[in-house]
Amino acid sequence: MAKHLKDHLYYSDLYDRFTVEKCRRTEKLFDGDDDIPEGTDKEDHGRVKAGVKKFMLYMDKGERYANKSKTIHEWMDADRNRDDLLENAKAPEGIRCLTCRNLVKPTFSQLWMEMDKPDRVLFMYECPNKCLPMRSFFSDGEEWRVKPHLCPRCDVAYEEKVEDDKKKCVITRTCPKCGHVEVDEHEWSTPKEEEFDPKFATDRDRFCMTDEEGREYEQSKYNMEQLGKLGEEFKKKEEERAEKLKANPKGFILEGRGRNCAICGESSQDDGSWYDEYGVKCLVCQKAIDEGEIPASLAKDKDSWYSKWDLDRAFNLKTQTIRKWVKDGLLKPRTISHYGKGIHCEIFLLEDNKDFLPPKDMVKSQSTSEVKDGKTWHSMHPWHHFVDPLVHLKGYKILEHMRVVPPEEMAAREAEDKRKWEEKRARRESKKQVRRKRSKK
Repeated sequence: MAKHLKDHLYYSDLYDRFTVEKCRRTEKLFDGDDDIPEGTDKEDHGRVKAGVKKFMLYMDKGERYANKSKTIHEWMDADRNRDDLLENAKAPEGIRCLTCRNLVKPTFSQLWMEMDKPDRVLFMYECPNKCLPMRSFFSDGEEWRVKPHLCPRCDVAYEEKVEDDKKKCVITRTCPKCGHVEVDEHEWSTPKEEEFDPKFATDRDRFCMTDEEGREYEQSKYNMEQLGKLGEEFKKKEEERAEKLKANPKGFILEGRGRNCAICGESSQDDGSWYDEYGVKCLVCQKAIDEGEIPASLAKDKDSWYSKWDLDRAFNLKTQTIRKWVKDGLLKPRTISHYGKGIHCEIFLLEDNKDFLPPKDMVKSQSTSEVKDGKTWHSMHPWHHFVDPLVHLKGYKILEHMRVVPPEEMAAREAEDKRKWEEKRARRESKKQVRRKRSKK
C-alpha cells in the first residue's frame, strides 16, 4: 500500500516551489511597459513602480516564510491521517451479490477524496461467481453507485461496449430501444516528466527567505502590528477625550502620569495633566496660561516659538550663551513661572524676536540617504549642511552674534565625534563578549 506521508524535505521543497511561482507572478505584474498617465514624469513613474514592486515582493516573501512551518505541518498531518485512515478503515460486512445473493468480500480499497467532504475509504467487492455488477461501499457504510447513462431520446439506459488498447479507450453506448449511438474516446497519455527549470535555484535564493531574513520580517511585522494597536488605542482615547470635551468645553484633568506637556515638554506626575482644545499641558503651564503669562495657542502652534532645546539644535546655542543674550537684551523670553513663583521654563516667541530669530522652517534638519554595501542608509543633518548660513539667514541679527564654523573645523569635529562613538561602540561590544564567555562557563 503506497503511503501518502513523505519526508519533511519533500514538503519543504514543494512549498518553496509554490513560493517561487507566486513571487514570479507578482514580479510579472510589474514587468514590461505600461501606460503612464499624462503629465507624469517617466523617471518618477519608474521609481514609484519599482518601489511598489519591491514592497509587494517583500510582503509576498515574508508572508510565505511566516506561513511555511504551519502549512508544512498541516500537509504532513493530512497525509499522516490519510495513511492512518487507509490502514485502520474496516470494510462493511454482510454485503451480498445483487445477482446470486452470495456473500461478497472486498478485494480492493482506495482512499476517496472529495472537495469539502471528509476523506473516506472505498472498498470494492467481487462475487465468488464473478457476477456483475460488482458492488462498492465506503468505510462509513454508504454504497457507491454509478448513475447509468440515459438515452436523451427515450430515457432508457444505454448498453455499453468498451474497447481499450492501452493507448486509447473507446466507449460505445447504444440505446436498446431506439438504436441511438454515442461514442466517447479518450487517449491515454503518459505522465509528463517535470520540466527543467534552469532559473529555479536562482529564484529560490531571491524569493525564499533564510531563517535570519524571516525572523527579521516577523519582528518588523510584529512591530508594525503593535504600532497599529497603539494607534487604535490612541484614536479611541482621542475620541473619548473629544466627547468629554463637549461636556467640559473649558477643559478637564487627565488623571495619571506620563503625558508630555506640549509647551515645556515635561512628563506629568501624579497630579495629572490639563486637556482642552489646545491639547495636553502640565498643570504648571496651564496655570501660566490662565494667568496670561503665555497664550494658550502656543501648545498647538509650535512653529511660532523656540524652546532652549530648539535654539541648541538649530544654532548650537548652549544654556550659558542663551542666559547672556537674555541678560544683554538680545533675546526676549516669555517666562513661565512655577505657580507664580520662580522660573518653570523660558520660551522665545517669534513675534517678540522678529528681527533676531528666523522662522523655524528655515532651520529644520533634513533627511539624506546613501547606499553602502548594497543597502540604503538614511540620516538627518542640520540645515547649515545644505546652505551658506551667511546668505540663508541674511537680515536676521542672530548672525551678528554667532560664529560660522569653517567646513574644515566642522569636519574635524564630526570626525572626532565619530571616533568617540566608535570607541564607545567597541567598548560595549567587548563587554558583551566577556559576558558571553562567562555565560558559557
